[in-house]
Amino acid sequence: MGSERRDTDKDFSLITAGCSGCRACVELAPDHVAWVEGDERPMLLSDVAPDAVVAELIAFCPEDCFEYDE
Repeated sequence: MGSERRDTDKDFSLITAGCSGCRACVELAPDHVAWVEGDERPMLLSDVAPDAVVAELIAFCPEDCFEYDE
């Protein structure tokens, strides 16, 4: 991945145990989250994203599957 990390990039995690399968994350951040058809769960394409993207994922996930890494 040839892009450099920016100051506004944040590390984040996906916890799929409580995922309801709404796919909001895939719609909100298709460059960072993909859908695994066979498993019916999202997966991270990247665990680093701009802070605004991570904040939106956290805000709109109904099951709180996303969190910032400390």
